[in-house]
Amino acid sequence: MLNKMKTLISRIVMIVASILTVIMVAGAFWQVFSRYVLGDPSVYTEELLKFLLIWVALLGAAYAFSVNEHLAIVFLKNKLKDKKALTLQWLIDGLVIAFCIAVLIIGGWDLSNSTMGQLTPILNISMGWVYMILPISGCLIIFFQLINISERKKELKNREQSAQTEGEVIRE
Repeated sequence: MLNKMKTLISRIVMIVASILTVIMVAGAFWQVFSRYVLGDPSVYTEELLKFLLIWVALLGAAYAFSVNEHLAIVFLKNKLKDKKALTLQWLIDGLVIAFCIAVLIIGGWDLSNSTMGQLTPILNISMGWVYMILPISGCLIIFFQLINISERKKELKNREQSAQTEGEVIRE
Protein backbone atom coordinates (compact mmCIF):
# COMPACT_ATOMS: atom_id res chain seq x y z
CA MET A 1 0.00 0.00 0.00
CA LEU A 2 2.80 2.41 0.93
CA ASN A 3 4.55 1.60 -2.34
CA LYS A 4 1.39 2.40 -4.33
CA MET A 5 1.03 5.70 -2.51
CA LYS A 6 4.70 6.49 -3.20
CA THR A 7 4.19 5.72 -6.90
CA LEU A 8 1.03 7.84 -7.09
CA ILE A 9 2.55 10.86 -5.34
CA SER A 10 5.74 10.49 -7.38
CA ARG A 11 3.72 10.54 -10.60
CA ILE A 12 1.77 13.59 -9.46
CA VAL A 13 5.02 15.41 -8.65
CA MET A 14 6.45 14.43 -12.04
CA ILE A 15 3.31 15.58 -13.89
CA VAL A 16 3.17 18.92 -12.08
CA ALA A 17 6.89 19.53 -12.68
CA SER A 18 6.48 18.55 -16.34
CA ILE A 19 3.55 20.92 -16.83
CA LEU A 20 5.50 23.74 -15.19
CA THR A 21 8.47 22.95 -17.43
CA VAL A 22 6.29 23.14 -20.54
CA ILE A 23 4.96 26.49 -19.34
CA MET A 24 8.56 27.64 -18.80
CA VAL A 25 9.59 26.63 -22.31
CA ALA A 26 6.55 28.33 -23.84
CA GLY A 27 7.24 31.43 -21.75
CA ALA A 28 10.88 31.52 -22.83
CA PHE A 29 9.85 31.24 -26.50
CA TRP A 30 7.29 33.99 -26.00
CA GLN A 31 9.90 36.20 -24.31
CA VAL A 32 12.34 35.76 -27.21
CA PHE A 33 9.59 36.21 -29.83
CA SER A 34 8.18 39.34 -28.22
CA ARG A 35 11.63 40.86 -27.74
CA TYR A 36 13.20 40.17 -31.14
CA VAL A 37 10.25 39.84 -33.50
CA LEU A 38 7.70 42.21 -32.00
CA GLY A 39 10.31 44.58 -30.59
CA ASP A 40 8.36 44.86 -27.32
CA PRO A 41 9.51 42.35 -24.67
CA SER A 42 6.88 40.85 -22.42
CA VAL A 43 7.28 42.11 -18.88
CA TYR A 44 5.35 39.25 -17.28
CA THR A 45 7.24 36.26 -18.60
CA GLU A 46 10.62 37.06 -17.07
CA GLU A 47 9.25 37.16 -13.53
CA LEU A 48 7.04 34.13 -14.12
CA LEU A 49 9.98 32.12 -15.47
CA LYS A 50 12.08 32.92 -12.37
CA PHE A 51 9.37 31.68 -10.04
CA LEU A 52 8.59 28.59 -12.11
CA LEU A 53 12.28 27.69 -12.15
CA ILE A 54 12.29 27.62 -8.34
CA TRP A 55 9.23 25.38 -8.26
CA VAL A 56 10.49 23.02 -11.00
CA ALA A 57 13.91 22.65 -9.36
CA LEU A 58 12.49 21.77 -5.93
CA LEU A 59 9.80 19.46 -7.32
CA GLY A 60 12.52 17.81 -9.43
CA ALA A 61 14.60 17.29 -6.29
CA ALA A 62 11.64 15.67 -4.54
CA TYR A 63 11.02 13.44 -7.57
CA ALA A 64 14.69 12.43 -7.60
CA PHE A 65 14.32 11.19 -4.02
CA SER A 66 11.19 9.26 -4.99
CA VAL A 67 13.11 7.23 -7.57
CA ASN A 68 16.39 7.11 -5.60
CA GLU A 69 18.24 9.03 -8.30
CA HIS A 70 19.24 12.06 -6.27
CA LEU A 71 22.72 13.52 -6.40
CA ALA A 72 25.08 11.59 -4.15
CA ILE A 73 28.79 11.28 -3.61
CA VAL A 74 29.25 7.53 -3.47
CA PHE A 75 33.00 6.97 -3.55
CA LEU A 76 33.15 6.42 0.23
CA LYS A 77 29.95 4.39 0.34
CA ASN A 78 31.21 2.13 -2.47
CA LYS A 79 34.41 1.39 -0.57
CA LEU A 80 32.55 0.27 2.54
CA LYS A 81 30.95 -3.13 2.94
CA ASP A 82 28.10 -4.62 4.94
CA LYS A 83 27.48 -2.99 8.31
CA LYS A 84 29.74 0.02 7.69
CA ALA A 85 27.98 0.81 4.42
CA LEU A 86 24.61 0.39 6.11
CA THR A 87 25.66 2.66 8.98
CA LEU A 88 26.82 5.32 6.53
CA GLN A 89 23.52 5.05 4.64
CA TRP A 90 21.56 5.49 7.89
CA LEU A 91 23.67 8.56 8.72
CA ILE A 92 23.03 10.04 5.26
CA ASP A 93 19.29 9.34 5.56
CA GLY A 94 19.20 11.02 8.95
CA LEU A 95 21.09 14.07 7.68
CA VAL A 96 18.75 14.43 4.70
CA ILE A 97 15.70 14.27 6.95
CA ALA A 98 17.23 16.70 9.47
CA PHE A 99 18.09 19.14 6.65
CA CYS A 100 14.58 18.92 5.24
CA ILE A 101 13.00 19.56 8.63
CA ALA A 102 15.31 22.42 9.66
CA VAL A 103 15.81 24.23 6.36
CA LEU A 104 13.01 23.34 3.97
CA ILE A 105 10.06 22.84 6.30
CA ILE A 106 10.73 25.13 9.29
CA GLY A 107 12.82 27.72 7.46
CA GLY A 108 10.67 27.59 4.34
CA TRP A 109 7.46 27.92 6.36
CA ASP A 110 8.85 30.93 8.25
CA LEU A 111 10.04 32.54 5.01
CA SER A 112 6.73 31.88 3.30
CA ASN A 113 4.69 33.28 6.18
CA SER A 114 6.89 36.37 6.58
CA THR A 115 6.57 37.23 2.87
CA MET A 116 2.83 36.61 2.42
CA GLY A 117 2.18 40.35 2.51
CA GLN A 118 4.94 41.14 0.00
CA LEU A 119 3.68 41.30 -3.59
CA THR A 120 5.82 40.62 -6.63
CA PRO A 121 6.44 43.78 -8.66
CA ILE A 122 5.02 42.61 -11.98
CA LEU A 123 2.70 39.63 -11.45
CA ASN A 124 1.32 41.10 -8.21
CA ILE A 125 1.20 37.73 -6.41
CA SER A 126 2.33 37.09 -2.86
CA MET A 127 5.98 36.09 -2.51
CA GLY A 128 4.79 33.72 0.20
CA TRP A 129 3.20 31.54 -2.48
CA VAL A 130 6.46 31.48 -4.41
CA TYR A 131 8.36 30.32 -1.32
CA MET A 132 5.66 27.82 -0.29
CA ILE A 133 7.42 25.23 -2.44
CA LEU A 134 10.15 24.99 0.22
CA PRO A 135 7.99 23.30 2.91
CA ILE A 136 6.07 21.38 0.24
CA SER A 137 9.24 19.89 -1.24
CA GLY A 138 10.65 19.27 2.26
CA CYS A 139 7.59 17.21 3.20
CA LEU A 140 7.73 15.32 -0.08
CA ILE A 141 11.44 14.52 0.29
CA ILE A 142 10.94 13.28 3.87
CA PHE A 143 7.98 11.16 2.76
CA PHE A 144 9.99 9.59 -0.05
CA GLN A 145 13.08 9.19 2.14
CA LEU A 146 11.10 7.36 4.87
CA ILE A 147 9.66 4.99 2.29
CA ASN A 148 13.13 4.43 0.81
CA ILE A 149 14.42 3.59 4.32
CA SER A 150 11.54 1.16 4.79
CA GLU A 151 12.28 -0.49 1.43
CA ARG A 152 15.98 -0.83 2.33
CA LYS A 153 15.01 -2.46 5.65
CA LYS A 154 12.82 -4.99 3.85
CA GLU A 155 15.59 -5.67 1.32
CA LEU A 156 18.10 -6.20 4.12
CA LYS A 157 15.74 -8.53 5.96
CA ASN A 158 15.15 -10.53 2.75
CA ARG A 159 18.90 -10.81 2.17
CA GLU A 160 19.46 -12.02 5.73
CA GLN A 161 16.67 -14.59 5.39
CA SER A 162 18.00 -15.85 2.07
CA ALA A 163 21.53 -16.06 3.50
CA GLN A 164 20.13 -18.01 6.45
CA THR A 165 18.24 -20.33 4.10
CA GLU A 166 21.39 -20.87 2.00
CA GLY A 167 23.34 -21.67 5.16
CA GLU A 168 20.76 -24.26 6.18
CA VAL A 169 20.81 -25.87 2.74
CA ILE A 170 24.61 -26.07 2.73
CA ARG A 171 24.66 -27.68 6.21
CA GLU A 172 22.23 -30.41 5.11
